[in-house]
Amino acid sequence: MNTKSPTAAATMLLIALALSQTWAADTNTKPERPKTLKVLMIGNSQCPLIVNNHLIENLAESSKDGPLIEITGCIKGGATLKSHWDAGTGAKTAREMIAGGKWDFVVLQEIYNIKEEDMRPNAVLFHDLIKSTGAKTVLFGTASSISDYPKGFERLHQAHVNIGKALGVPIVDASYAYFKYLGDSPSAEKMKSLFAKDKGHPGMWGSYIYTCGIYSVLTGHSPVGLAAIKDMPVEVAKALQTAAWEQHQETKAALSP
Repeated sequence: MNTKSPTAAATMLLIALALSQTWAADTNTKPERPKTLKVLMIGNSQCPLIVNNHLIENLAESSKDGPLIEITGCIKGGATLKSHWDAGTGAKTAREMIAGGKWDFVVLQEIYNIKEEDMRPNAVLFHDLIKSTGAKTVLFGTASSISDYPKGFERLHQAHVNIGKALGVPIVDASYAYFKYLGDSPSAEKMKSLFAKDKGHPGMWGSYIYTCGIYSVLTGHSPVGLAAIKDMPVEVAKALQTAAWEQHQETKAALSP
């Protein structure tokens, strides 16, 4: 004999429905992303394809659990860290933008043919300013030109590793990421695939390996499997992502005390 009243049965049904809806909501809720990273990039003509095409933002957005990234550029063609510093503190200068923004990271990109002794003093000046605002410094070592391969790449790598160690800051080691992607004795065709027609600036594929390296440093997450750029073959995207991530791990270990 059923001794439950209609009211009690209805109450139990409502409780069951509520529990099932709560379970469904829990299973459909996406994990919350970490807070969006605000990043200032200070550099020269090695950077416009990254900034203007939102390559870093798009890569970050394709991650399911990594932070979104907002990039602001202070990009001047032919600029060195010295010329950025010497520009002073007027509107839209690197120093004014560092002081006036609430950045998580400031990425410093030096010109490709710089010598370590010329780079170091201005890297120190910028790092001290960045640190005073509570942001973190990242040194972005690009590749050199094709005509300077491989010695110029090795020079940039060593300069950035040495200064990164001295300042205690991470570096984007694009020169060695290029090495890793290109392999031993790369063909002229494979080498050119990373460069613009002038053979001195990165093309879209070169800018993408830069992007993957920067993303790796900013987030600590692997770019492997994340969004590629339009019309890039899947196998090329994976190779570039893997080269950037593996080089990031190796360089990070080399910078450790």
